[in-house]
Amino acid sequence: MLVVHLEQPSARTLFVVRHVLERMLGLAVHYAHGAAEFRSANGPRLSYGKERFEGAFNIPFSGMIDELPEQDPEVIVDGDTRRMFLVNGEADLFAGVFYLLSLTDEIRCTVRDAHGRVPSAALFTVRNGLADRPWIDEQVIKLGIALENEWPGELHCALRYSNCVTVDMDNILRYAGRPFSRAVGASVKDLLHGEWSAVPERWRVRSGNIPDPFERAIEVVAAQRGTFRRAILFYLLRGEGEFDHAADPSHPATQAHIRRCAEAFDVGIHPSYGSSVKGTLQEEERAILQQTINKDVRLSRQHFLRWQLPGTLRYLVDAGYVEDHTLGFTDRAGFRVGTCRPFPWYDLEREQETKLMLHPFAVMDSALIEQQRMDPHAVVKTMNAMSDKVRAVSGQFISVWHDRYLSGHREFAPWPDVFEQVMQHARP
Repeated sequence: MLVVHLEQPSARTLFVVRHVLERMLGLAVHYAHGAAEFRSANGPRLSYGKERFEGAFNIPFSGMIDELPEQDPEVIVDGDTRRMFLVNGEADLFAGVFYLLSLTDEIRCTVRDAHGRVPSAALFTVRNGLADRPWIDEQVIKLGIALENEWPGELHCALRYSNCVTVDMDNILRYAGRPFSRAVGASVKDLLHGEWSAVPERWRVRSGNIPDPFERAIEVVAAQRGTFRRAILFYLLRGEGEFDHAADPSHPATQAHIRRCAEAFDVGIHPSYGSSVKGTLQEEERAILQQTINKDVRLSRQHFLRWQLPGTLRYLVDAGYVEDHTLGFTDRAGFRVGTCRPFPWYDLEREQETKLMLHPFAVMDSALIEQQRMDPHAVVKTMNAMSDKVRAVSGQFISVWHDRYLSGHREFAPWPDVFEQVMQHARP
């Protein structure tokens, strides 16, 4: 049992200390009721404040948790180490962790790309080299090691690496589940582009003579089941518009596919492009998915990773969602807020820790393939390197894939093998 003294036990301080010590390190903690109880306690002790206690592990208090800096905090680079919020040369670890996990920089940033997202290059973590490694996890593990060394045999940090696969089901099916008029239009487009073989293939699928080629994506994931702890499929359920291309969710072929998948894997909603600014769209789509699988849906990842902060997350909290998987990069690999472990969203305006867990992902196939123009070999190398970084801190390696790539169909032929290589490397 670790006895902890918090000199300034605000809601923010309690949030970050509990996350670091209990969720991340897995320690049993007792919070002392005042300095007198803390001084009289036996065994492992940690204090967080300006006062230093003899025989305790002391972390300095900078005050920056409750008074978040208006500008970027200074990042001190010391070799491979980066430190923030120094007090007499020592880092206020909890302030650094809170600054990143509170999404303060993300909320304040006014720069937006064509889809209304904060560009990666504008983020504090990217500009200061904190996104290249799981900085929070590395600092917390150092703390855990120091505590174990201070009290050998009395404290044991519970850390365990895991591999989690997530798939954005942007299409669900390639040919089946599409309106007749859309299939005709697509066939005309194929002919104009010289894709002659795609036309009979489309109509053979629609007539039921051969399986839809995108069905293979699920088979590819299932074949690697022993390499991951969990797999989540996020379903897009709108097919109209420039950025939404899903099969018709009311079509029997689409419904049958979703039901089969929901029996084998966890299922979440992939809210359509416009849902980040119009919450009613997400609720309509969630209702369709719940009715299809006859289960509550409480997992979400925003399509195109579009969200409005704090609005989108507050909507998810109020609607009863328990997990969001939007936190990551669209154009590179890395750790957007410097961690590879889930954490509860802290609503700064309401000064409240919520029940919505944010699950940051480390890498996404389309970011490497479409934005960085990597070939299959480079994608494998990059993804394996990211899983190695997560494994080194016993974190949760979350990767994002798309049904079109995993199908291996036509132009996507190389990617099932890439998935297999990455999963074999990332297996626990």
